[in-house]
Amino acid sequence: MHRSSAPGSATDPSSSLELFDRACRRLLGYGTVFTDAVLEKIRAEVPYYADPMLAPPDVRETVGTGIRHGLETGVDPSRIVDVERFTRELGMRRAEQGRPLDEVLHAFRVAGSEVWSGMIDVVEREGLGDARRLVHVAELVWKSNDRDAVLVADAYRQVIEGVAGRHAERVRLILAALLETRQEPEFTRSAADILDLPLDDLYAVAVAEATPPYGRVPRSAPELRGIRVLRHAWGQRAVFVAHLGDLPLEAFASGLVAGPGLRIGISPVVPGLESLARARDMAGLALRTCRRDGEVVRLDSRLPDGLLLSRPELSNELVRQVLRPLYDLEPADRDLLFDTIGVWIECGGSTVQAARHMFCHRNTVLNRLRRIEQITGLALSRPRDLVQLTLALDAHRLLGPSAAARSADDAQRRRPPA
Repeated sequence: MHRSSAPGSATDPSSSLELFDRACRRLLGYGTVFTDAVLEKIRAEVPYYADPMLAPPDVRETVGTGIRHGLETGVDPSRIVDVERFTRELGMRRAEQGRPLDEVLHAFRVAGSEVWSGMIDVVEREGLGDARRLVHVAELVWKSNDRDAVLVADAYRQVIEGVAGRHAERVRLILAALLETRQEPEFTRSAADILDLPLDDLYAVAVAEATPPYGRVPRSAPELRGIRVLRHAWGQRAVFVAHLGDLPLEAFASGLVAGPGLRIGISPVVPGLESLARARDMAGLALRTCRRDGEVVRLDSRLPDGLLLSRPELSNELVRQVLRPLYDLEPADRDLLFDTIGVWIECGGSTVQAARHMFCHRNTVLNRLRRIEQITGLALSRPRDLVQLTLALDAHRLLGPSAAARSADDAQRRRPPA
């Protein structure tokens, strides 16, 4: 059977609250003396706050205000709104100042512990009553302290998340500007500071593109040892900016993987942040030279293809001049000759290897090559003619049906029936 505590006994809740009230009032009367004692304890137990270079400059004012609000709430519980407002503002301010949250919470809890110890001490030292009575309000005090610590942490994290979000957006816009076009030197210097990248160093850019229906561009930058990589979304593509430093381009290229439904083009090494726009263009050019999914292509390994793609009007003119006679043939015949010369070139000019690859006789390959020479007027034995034909074939492959093919088809349609 429950037995009520006798009035005035050590277990009387009303008596405990009265003693708690007297202790709070007495500590409020100590003013800055008690504040300084709590601050010294914080500095002794939290090294971060003991360092004048690291500790917040307003720490004494903050400790004093926090103690006052806490003690006033003990006297008048309706003042809890002041405590909640103060703790939220404290968390926000420390986040904006860049102070570590762990250190802030450590100092907050040390202050709470010192206030509680101060209450017990003042009750015993000044004979305010039986200090044992405070046990009945201890749970209330510590729950309030824990609640306030949570408020500090929540406000701190909200600010940090907001700052991180704004910073991430700023980084995105700056990186996009650097990749879009060449910027003024002043902007590039500011960009280097914000991105935390050296202004004059070696960089490379990669562009990844997914092919439907199953391809997906990477959603994050690859983690490469010794290379910092930033990711930027560029339409349906992903752009990766790599700060190479002293590492070779291969260290970046070898860390990029193009799985099914993905192709990646890589620029040559460029000097300085001001060259990122040019590097992005070259990476995009390398991407266009990819022949199949799963390829990771460096532009420096396909410069002839890149040259043809960079000037499509000249490449089409080359196709017209060199290959137009072949477009007058029947499509099946024309494609067979294109396949034969392409395989022969890939086989290093060996008719034997080309014949094996195409499952035909060597003389069949020779006959087809002679037909190409007769139709185009080029001699495959002349290096300049062979270079011209090779480039024209590459342009045909890279650019698709050319103006030469369309012109030949139009002429065929206009030709009167026999």
